[in-house]
Amino acid sequence: MNPNDIAGHHRSRLALIYVRQSSPHQVLHHRESQHRQRSFQQRAADLGWPAERISVIDEDLGQSATKRYQDRTGFQNMVAEAALGHLGIILSLELSRLSRSNQDWYHLLDICAVTRTLLADEEGLYDPRAYNDRLLLGLKGTMSEAEIHIMKQRLVEAMHSKAKRGEFCFRLPPGYEWDEAGRMVKTPDEQVRSAIELMFARFEQCPDYAHLRRILTHPIYAGAYCYGRRQVEQFLDADQRPAKKMRDQPRQQWHVLIRDHHEAYVSWERFERIQRQIQSNRKSPSGPGAPREGCALLQGLILCGQCGRRMKVLYNNRSAHIRYCCVRPQAGLPVCQDFAGRRLERGVEELVLEALQPVGMEAMMEAAADHARACEAERAHWQQRVERARYEVDLARRQYEAVDPANRLVGRELERRFENALQGLEEIESKTKAQIETMDRPLTEEEQQTLKSYAEQLPRLWHAPTTPAQERKRIVRCLIETVVVNAPKDAAKIQAEVHWIGGQATTIEVQRGRKGVNRYVADPELVELIRQMAAEFSDAQMARILNRKGLRTAKGLVFTAYRVSNLRHSYGIESGTAGQRQSQDICTADEAARLLGVHRSTVTRWVEVGLLRGSQMTSGAPWRVRVTEEDRRRLSVADSADGWRPLKGAAQMLGVSQQTVLQRIKAGELQAVRVHVRRRSAWRILVPEKTQNQVPLLLFDRSNS
Repeated sequence: MNPNDIAGHHRSRLALIYVRQSSPHQVLHHRESQHRQRSFQQRAADLGWPAERISVIDEDLGQSATKRYQDRTGFQNMVAEAALGHLGIILSLELSRLSRSNQDWYHLLDICAVTRTLLADEEGLYDPRAYNDRLLLGLKGTMSEAEIHIMKQRLVEAMHSKAKRGEFCFRLPPGYEWDEAGRMVKTPDEQVRSAIELMFARFEQCPDYAHLRRILTHPIYAGAYCYGRRQVEQFLDADQRPAKKMRDQPRQQWHVLIRDHHEAYVSWERFERIQRQIQSNRKSPSGPGAPREGCALLQGLILCGQCGRRMKVLYNNRSAHIRYCCVRPQAGLPVCQDFAGRRLERGVEELVLEALQPVGMEAMMEAAADHARACEAERAHWQQRVERARYEVDLARRQYEAVDPANRLVGRELERRFENALQGLEEIESKTKAQIETMDRPLTEEEQQTLKSYAEQLPRLWHAPTTPAQERKRIVRCLIETVVVNAPKDAAKIQAEVHWIGGQATTIEVQRGRKGVNRYVADPELVELIRQMAAEFSDAQMARILNRKGLRTAKGLVFTAYRVSNLRHSYGIESGTAGQRQSQDICTADEAARLLGVHRSTVTRWVEVGLLRGSQMTSGAPWRVRVTEEDRRRLSVADSADGWRPLKGAAQMLGVSQQTVLQRIKAGELQAVRVHVRRRSAWRILVPEKTQNQVPLLLFDRSNS
């Protein structure tokens, strides 16, 4: 178009100069481009527009022309002014400044053609109504859109090429940074490093990750360089407007994955184990899901023996009654099988406790050591927070002391920062002190011995009310992979095949509950044991014995005297009187130890070797030891007549071992008594002439023999 063809009605309207740069970096550092675009005000004046009718729109500085029409307010205002007929001409350094989208570009051309608005750039003047100008404008718009795609393709290919070598620098997650040589290294901040290491350790102890997912699933912490983990997907939102969203891609679709690229926080094997744990925590048919708060021990582990699907847990809202049901009805198919789960869980429970028994003590001590290490790591974390707060105080103090005292405008602000830093240090020190005080100290020798005794009573710990259901489920999942169940409706028993983690399988059968029969029926062996103990022990004593053995009621509760009494009455078991339970010569191991002046363990050892007569009805029950006057004279006399020898001297005189001497005492071939010498108990033996060689055996505690 010739400038002479500009009509008066064009000059009677506004001349608008559109100014745009693609990024904030260009706005700050490429000032010449902006200066050239604003110089088009002189171009408008040369074309005949007075200064009062020349306007500049620069609202889109820092905005890309590839953005949507709705995201650029400057472009929207320009189109609106053109549609209202307020513009006579639109000027821009390049027409690509207006838009790099054909949709928005042709929309603008159509409006300008209707309102007779001209377009101008550095190369010429155009009338959208003219055929040749419209053809040229359309070609410019098409080339502008194609140009941006070509540039994007070149940049993306260059990034991919650099990423394949592990040299493309992108924004790193917390804990890593780029050094001056372009290498990926751990952050020098010790507190950040220890916090990340502590986070990975805590997740393995309690696998619940919530907002930590981004760090736990990022392979960069395992020493791997990766590119292309996430991809932008375009879609239409609820208002049918184009939208974008970042989506994680499967590992097979990543562009680049280079292992052992840099120093790692965790090993690759440990990272893979965490990913498997996260995957198994997902609620899906492929995994058991995370252990939940429900009481179902085998939640997510039971597979239907008929269709192979995972069976769903159904709870009764008013009780702890649970059922396992096949999920086929959700697929519109008939129910394969469903059954009450308590008896099956008890059977699996027995297998798990039996498998844990040999390693119970080692596992308990290892858990205590892990707990101590975790406490030590947390102490270090809090101490690092104190150290950082002290550094901030020192920095604020140095800044405050370096300022000119007369410059109060700066001094007041630095003084305020110094006071805030001191206050923050005081708060973090008080929190650290309180946190460390509440933290468990290392276990003493006595506590370790108590822990060992707990390890020997694993069933008791398993059934303790303080043991969360989630912990039981985690223990089961460490040992068992799946449980395949066949429970036909007409079968009297449920068959289950337990598949262990190591690949072995164990088959068990449990009795299936019948309708109309109370499921809370005591075990016949338990009833028989109570029948035997009732003749000798009280209800309270029997409750303690049963709890010590790790036994529970039919409802899984601990025994009390009241519950033992109810159980006796239910089965018609009478309780014996105190006179029936013991005679004058019968006493407990503790009572016998007091009578004889020795330790309790010595009494039990004497019973084992036959020096005393006693019995124990069942493990965990009190010992019943018979101590007669003859036993007391023989084992606890205060002194002995001359000519009686100690055990060692008697063995030397007889030419036999001490064990042989003790065996002869037990057999009645030698006369012997116990005496007290300087607070210690010892043997005095009347020595005969015979000798015999035997291997000695320790019968007494070192502290008492």
